[in-house]
Amino acid sequence: MLGALVMALAVIAGAAGDHLVAGRVGGRALHIYDIANRFQIYHGLGLLLIGVLIRQYGRRRLLCAAGLLMALGVLLFCGGLYLLVLTGYSFWAFFAPMGGTALIFSWLLLALGIWRASKTQGNGDADCNG
Repeated sequence: MLGALVMALAVIAGAAGDHLVAGRVGGRALHIYDIANRFQIYHGLGLLLIGVLIRQYGRRRLLCAAGLLMALGVLLFCGGLYLLVLTGYSFWAFFAPMGGTALIFSWLLLALGIWRASKTQGNGDADCNG
């Protein structure tokens, strides 16, 4: 569900960027906005994938952690870049590296989670609540 929401917001942000932001900011700022939008789309798809994997393998800790970290990464990375462009305050750029790091680690956790889930599929693994 979260992945679908992130994707819907990415479409809205993309349309807003094309119709509202493009005429108000320079080329470099628009490029930054586009990067934020693309990363939001990619990671919205990643969140959808994590949801499917949780459905397939169950609520395993690594998969849940990957989803939470990916959502946090989208918020920090994309949100920071969107706010940088929309407000013009460079303060918001501070959040992008933290968000990018969260996104990288979310993909690594996802890879590890898939590997572990596939090896222990019948044995069970601690779930997100345990």
